[in-house]
Amino acid sequence: MVLVRAALLLISISLLSQPAVSGEYPDRLIKIVQPFAAGGSTDVLARALAQKLSEYMGQPVIVESRPGANGIIGTQSVAKSPPDGYTILLTTGSFTANSSVAKIPPYDVFKDFTPITQLAGSYGLALLTNLPVNSVAELIAEAKRKPGVLTYATSGAGNLTHVSGRLFELRAGIEMIAVPYNTPAMLTDVMTGVVSMTFNSLITAVPMVAQKQMKVLAITGDRRSPALPDTPTMAEAGVANYNLTGYFGILFPAGVPKDRVDRIYQETAKALATPDLRNVIQDNGLFVVGSTPDAFAAYIKKDNDYQNALMDELGLKAQ
Repeated sequence: MVLVRAALLLISISLLSQPAVSGEYPDRLIKIVQPFAAGGSTDVLARALAQKLSEYMGQPVIVESRPGANGIIGTQSVAKSPPDGYTILLTTGSFTANSSVAKIPPYDVFKDFTPITQLAGSYGLALLTNLPVNSVAELIAEAKRKPGVLTYATSGAGNLTHVSGRLFELRAGIEMIAVPYNTPAMLTDVMTGVVSMTFNSLITAVPMVAQKQMKVLAITGDRRSPALPDTPTMAEAGVANYNLTGYFGILFPAGVPKDRVDRIYQETAKALATPDLRNVIQDNGLFVVGSTPDAFAAYIKKDNDYQNALMDELGLKAQ
């Protein structure tokens, strides 16, 4: 009798440790956490995706912005969420970069998350400024005349906005000052001249350039963006050995049942095939990917290796 009770106790403990699973998924609200300031590129994409998923899945899908520490705060909150398929992280390349620049990352990108799909890739970031210059060559000349005076706004240490500026300094042989932000004031400060420039996503930059709020001098990828066809790449603008792109993807916390991972992947793939979501992505200088969970996992591993090497070169690797 004692053995029977012990066996029943072990079974009960085992059942309690499993993710809460209801008969039908989903049967309640789903939350997408984007770990940057509201109104930015991840927020725009998250809200467009949330609308589609809500239509397809018959449940509300909301977006929660949890900025801070270059995305670490919001990302950590998802890592600690129940693995039940009701909390999704929508993030950027900072997801892998943070493991290189954070001294003690509060999560493991491989052990604490389950990749779902890479939503989009980028042609790079846009170099935006309102300085009285009209080319990258003129900007470099200005920086050399004023070493350590020009500033560039970033979304935090290790963020692609920061890496882009640091690599620009290194490749151009100039010295600038990085100014970290975690609020939408970053772009306002560039527009008004509080900060000299920024490297920002094309999904944010394109409308600002169209409205003549800022000038775009170059993009950081290896090919021109259809959204800014007259804007050269950094290499075309004379900065050799410069190529930085980014990505947007969604992940669950580790341990979400495979059928729920597959469901979100399938519904997201359907959403990415619609003109509505494709236009949000393509019209703002990104390109649609929609990779499988396994392909996205492989991409994260490759990008993590690249980020580690790059952070070493730039002196940004955590010691």
